[in-house]
Amino acid sequence: LILSFAALCTSAIHGEDILVVTGTAELDVPADQFSLRLGVTAAAPDVSAARQQVDTAMHALASTVESLGFERHTEWRTARYDISPQWKPRPRNASSDWKPEIVGYRVNSAVNVTSQKMDLAGKLIAEASKSGANEIGALRFSLADPRASRKEAIQTATRYALADAHTLAEAAHVRLVRVQHLSLDHASASTPRPVEYGWAAGAPRMAMDKEAAPNIAGGTITVTANVTARWDIAPADGAMHTRYTPSDGQDSDQ
Repeated sequence: LILSFAALCTSAIHGEDILVVTGTAELDVPADQFSLRLGVTAAAPDVSAARQQVDTAMHALASTVESLGFERHTEWRTARYDISPQWKPRPRNASSDWKPEIVGYRVNSAVNVTSQKMDLAGKLIAEASKSGANEIGALRFSLADPRASRKEAIQTATRYALADAHTLAEAAHVRLVRVQHLSLDHASASTPRPVEYGWAAGAPRMAMDKEAAPNIAGGTITVTANVTARWDIAPADGAMHTRYTPSDGQDSDQ
């Protein structure tokens, strides 16, 4: 989708005739990369017991991730390993000598997976849940090489802005002399909304059949670029010199 805006005007400060064109390119690019956090949380009165539960489940999870073909360090890595004490709640009418007391420990570990294997995203979610993952984060989609799409959007916006400048100049019977200023006003990418799967610490967020891999569609990334070109202009050969003023829209012959 290509959008453009053009204006023919006279500089109020210097009295120079200029033509300003702004081209906006919006490219819809299929997402080719996903990111997902998988984790295990366990709580127990003893920190060693909680760690044992988490370590056993994380070992199984890591084996599952690798068995699906995801490379360690390049496509997945440890994201978090936390140990936090669980405190006994303070009674409503606590005595003056009441003191906080640790009643257990909570251990959490997680891995981040970032990969271009889009066809395995659904299977990864299903297999991770069967391996013991009780924290499955939001599935996020992106571009593996965003610079390439950004470059294409900038080139497209520039090409259309310059083409519009020539079209506008021809219609107004003026001649483009030189590019006075060329600027990139904005270039960005908007990603699809993250998809929530699984549960966090045992609390269901979305009903999911662990035996069936969810159907994953990555969607598209919208890459936008705005390019503004400012031209010095002069009357076309044989044409009357007409100055265009943006303030009142009236023409004045020179």
